[in-house]
Amino acid sequence: MYLPKHFQSEDLDQIRSFLQQHYFGLLLSNSPDLYYSPLPFLMDWQDDHLTVFCHLARNNPQLKQLNEQQVQIVIMGPHAFVAADCYGDAQAVSTWNYSLVELKGTAFTLDKEQTLALVRKQESFSAPDMLQSADYQQKLVNGICGVRIEISSMIGKMKLSQNKSAEQRQKVGDYLQATEQPQSVWQLMQQLALYQKN
Repeated sequence: MYLPKHFQSEDLDQIRSFLQQHYFGLLLSNSPDLYYSPLPFLMDWQDDHLTVFCHLARNNPQLKQLNEQQVQIVIMGPHAFVAADCYGDAQAVSTWNYSLVELKGTAFTLDKEQTLALVRKQESFSAPDMLQSADYQQKLVNGICGVRIEISSMIGKMKLSQNKSAEQRQKVGDYLQATEQPQSVWQLMQQLALYQKN
């Protein structure tokens, strides 16, 4: 990843806070072929050490090349277009502000018992009131495989106009506040005629 110093973040508290709010991203592997899967990730912090969990369908070809392999995870955060004219500088160009965290580590596939425990933990995090029968969960585990990723490095890229003056950054913030159109999943579903707002 191209990472100018002024956009780089190695601040562990900042990265941890980012990952508490954003945990859907891409799992990338390259052994021998390049594969990626969009997934929700469960972050498990033990002091400053991070272990990441996810699960894949058993018929996902990426699963066959994951065990004990080096992988990368890219988690995207907020992003927005920034128009050149908001800087008040005729020499400025339009750009895109965005944020992401890149994690690197070693992946280990889980057995069915560990996968079942992971699914229960993920559900207790995302849907604590949802009840599923043990029989249904057992059938579910037959179709998926959990993955544990021991993270060895993490870095953030927060491209948020840090290379501009304080006055220009203020103008960018004002511009975004006035024009930014956050695109949520339900809005996209509505746009594609998959959902009708009541």
